[in-house]
Amino acid sequence: MFIGRHGELKELQRICEKDNFQLFILYGRRRVGKTSLLKEFCRDKDAIFFSAELSNNKANLEKFSQVVFQHYSDSRQEPFNSWESALLYIGDRQRTSRLVLVIDEFPYLAEGNPSILSELQHTIDHRLQESGLFLILCGSYMGFMEKEVLGSKSPLFGRRTGQLQLKPFDYLTSAQFMDGFSPEEKLMFYGAFGGTPLYLRQIDTAKSFKENIMDALLSPASYLYEEPMFLLREEVQQPGTYNAIIEAIASGASKANEISSRTGEDTAKCLKYIKSLRDLGILYKESPFGEKDSSRRTLYGISDFLFRFWYRYIFSNRTLLETDAQEIVWQRKIEPDYSTYMGLVFERVCREYLLHMNSQGKLPILFTSMGRWWGTDSRTRSQTEIDLIARDGKDYLFCECKWRSIPADMDVLNALRNRAEIFLSGKGDKGHIEFIIFSKNGFTEDIQEEAKKSQDLSLVGVDGILDRM
Repeated sequence: MFIGRHGELKELQRICEKDNFQLFILYGRRRVGKTSLLKEFCRDKDAIFFSAELSNNKANLEKFSQVVFQHYSDSRQEPFNSWESALLYIGDRQRTSRLVLVIDEFPYLAEGNPSILSELQHTIDHRLQESGLFLILCGSYMGFMEKEVLGSKSPLFGRRTGQLQLKPFDYLTSAQFMDGFSPEEKLMFYGAFGGTPLYLRQIDTAKSFKENIMDALLSPASYLYEEPMFLLREEVQQPGTYNAIIEAIASGASKANEISSRTGEDTAKCLKYIKSLRDLGILYKESPFGEKDSSRRTLYGISDFLFRFWYRYIFSNRTLLETDAQEIVWQRKIEPDYSTYMGLVFERVCREYLLHMNSQGKLPILFTSMGRWWGTDSRTRSQTEIDLIARDGKDYLFCECKWRSIPADMDVLNALRNRAEIFLSGKGDKGHIEFIIFSKNGFTEDIQEEAKKSQDLSLVGVDGILDRM
């Protein structure tokens, strides 16, 4: 069953309905669902779908020729002698009708034939513009797709009519893979598997959360057990250095100098590697809300939850796991720590909730920026932070996200209001101020009464996140 991607399918359909030549670039990290999306899009259309292989140009061109001849029921046996002749053949056949031509794994094609981009440019400029061809180039190698295909120095620059970077699912869509589980369990699964479709499909809805973790992640024979290492080897050179950086961040290093110290690599080199991992969607960069991206207080974290889980619980325990100690790892490493681990996951889901509700106009303010803030309380000279702040001009929304076994109470609200005062001090005139408390385990009676009386306070439990979205 195909799940999600409704917006992406709608956009592809919108472009497809135009009556002239179209060149669309689809790219994104491996396993994110690019091929599934394109196959679903092509399902009810006149389409040729070709997946390039890691082979030489001759082999790929011969296989492409077979696919094209089969589509047009052409009995000829000799393959095309060039990609230009193949595309001209298709273009001539599609003078008055739309055809979707998908070339999946396009970087493989370019590796076997470095001139393919120039050939495409020449053919598009001189012949294909008059055809009804909807050409889609799809690839996983982010650096290649962004620089060689989309970049300003690419032969195809200025020829594309659309592009899309496909990203993992958000929590709302990911939860559709978890029918039968409670809202709390769905959040816990999301924290371990993330939003990559292929990873989510490893969840067995007939098993408990623990059984799924044991079977899908902790078992050395499972598909996901080596997945982060496999993906790094496929996507980057020198995976050992990347591996060391992710491990350092997973173990608590969040600043550039801390990561450099843990890995033994120069800070400038670490930042270069971190940039690549950010481009892959594995790491993220974060500055305190309201500060520039170049802030000296910038922090780095692991954005892909499967990677975060793997480096926190699997990487350092592989010796135990490979000597059949899965139960011990669960009991002593994962179960006692998972509530702490889920704190950041819950915060990220609350962020997704705010973005979704904001796009529907269902929040007290229509915010234009959002982030996390940390700083110093000048009165106590202690560090303090606010989980989420959203702003529109002088209007602010302050949020606290509590993933704990006790209900949120008035102390939580009072602390949030106090931190909001610290953040707002010295910022001049203030507009409308609102507060939202998110809580895993509900709310005490006193804070519920406060919410009924207060016009500036909203309470959202884990059940309400999915229900309202």
